[in-house]
Amino acid sequence: MRIKKIFTIYLLFSCFLFLVSVVSLTEANEASDVHDMLRGLGEKVSNFKSLKTNFVQEKNLAIFKNKIILRGRIYLQKPNKIAWHVDEPVKYSVLITDKSIRQWDEDTNQVQEIALSGNPVFQNVLNQLAVWFSGDYVSLLKDYDVRLLWKSPLVFEFIPKKGNVAGKIIKSITISVRDDERYLKQIKILEISGDSTTIIFKDTIFNAPIDNLDFEVKRRV
Repeated sequence: MRIKKIFTIYLLFSCFLFLVSVVSLTEANEASDVHDMLRGLGEKVSNFKSLKTNFVQEKNLAIFKNKIILRGRIYLQKPNKIAWHVDEPVKYSVLITDKSIRQWDEDTNQVQEIALSGNPVFQNVLNQLAVWFSGDYVSLLKDYDVRLLWKSPLVFEFIPKKGNVAGKIIKSITISVRDDERYLKQIKILEISGDSTTIIFKDTIFNAPIDNLDFEVKRRV
């Protein structure tokens, strides 16, 4: 089963993915400010029931000079359904719910399903991925330290705390917020290995009707 692909999606954000009950900043008032910013941002970002967006994912591998660039679509239906469809240069689809992962890839032309009930670590990672996309950032404060890198537009860096399973793979996650602060503009994930993944969101539509076909995992015409 292609577990690596699912983790690559998480190094999304999926992801993936956005912080600490006590934030690691130099001054306590700065920590309070960042916490308040995250809370306010989460209220703006999370104010939708469904979402669809195009994305461009750039993957930089430490051992290669060339980038791997993927393009596709993401569909999200709250509270716990995410579909991720890569359209080019390869075709790959994955559906993530609170119970299972269903995935299809062009190479095998097979649909595979992974139950989450017997894999709590994997379930935790995917739950965090759903939060990154849905905007409930404050709920992840216990798992990450956070720094404000830029105020306008907002840019935050999240570093997995000790004991967070994501820290086995991820060194840091940097999110850039749109000027209107309604959603993410970009997520950049730096891995422990030196690889990095940048996901750029484009043409995001909130509360748009989503067809059941958008959540199907199968060969796409």
